[in-house]
Amino acid sequence: MNQMQHMIKEVCEKKNIKYSIVSKDWIMILEKQNQIRYIVGYKFDLNNHGVGLICDDKYAFYDVLKQFELPLVEHNIVFQKYNFDEILNYAKKYHYHIVVKSNTGTCGNDMHYVKDITTLKSAIKQLLQKHFSISLSPYYEIKTEYRCIVLKDKVELFYGKKRPIVYGDGIRSIYELLYEFNSNYFEKKREVEWNKVLNKNELYEYNWQFNLSKGAVPYFVKDEVIREHVESLALKAAKLLNLKFASIDIIELETGELLILEANSGVMMENFIHYFENGPKIAYSIYEKAVEAMFECT
Repeated sequence: MNQMQHMIKEVCEKKNIKYSIVSKDWIMILEKQNQIRYIVGYKFDLNNHGVGLICDDKYAFYDVLKQFELPLVEHNIVFQKYNFDEILNYAKKYHYHIVVKSNTGTCGNDMHYVKDITTLKSAIKQLLQKHFSISLSPYYEIKTEYRCIVLKDKVELFYGKKRPIVYGDGIRSIYELLYEFNSNYFEKKREVEWNKVLNKNELYEYNWQFNLSKGAVPYFVKDEVIREHVESLALKAAKLLNLKFASIDIIELETGELLILEANSGVMMENFIHYFENGPKIAYSIYEKAVEAMFECT
């Protein structure tokens, strides 16, 4: 069992819910008072199948919500049989600074930030060997990425993500700086180049992505104004899609503009909980509420 399943097990025992785990630990079956509910991976029996498929498809998510004129990260879909001239025109529009990614990927996997025609061709070829479709997006200058975990029209958890970049002090090595930034992630990682000592204020960028699985760290946002704006956007998206339980990511550009990036119908908090003393308690509370919502019990 993973950490989430251990928490669900505790919730079930607390609430007298019968549970079993099948399909090689992939599916949990929950039973209470002749009601049966399922948790598949990190997807709870709360969202309907249609909206789950929309969230799992980055282009579909963008194309649906743009009908309602919400501020969104632009996505352009590419299939196996594609016209490269059209892609080239799209890339030229953004001076070749675009992101090529799997249309159905998670955790920041299969994403490439390309800056020229050579890397563009290579990324498309590589991804379409593994995926039925991919998405192209402009590369945005992102200040911060935020995550909202929404459950039944309420934001249960809101936090920001800091991407893994460090600045030299003229004394410590890159590895020492990265370890200080995120010891959980970099403890077991080591590269020869990280032995270098950076000059004072010299920038080292480990990753351009904001995924916790790629070295970024979460933090609680103190700015109530930005929190209100981000949560409002997340709740609007959830309402329009009839999303009952999901994590919604929103980016803040260097200009201050907010754009909805994506929604995940599977709610995973295993990376988050390691960074805060009360992380497991927070995750347990949210999963408990989700189980209650599935059975409409108290």
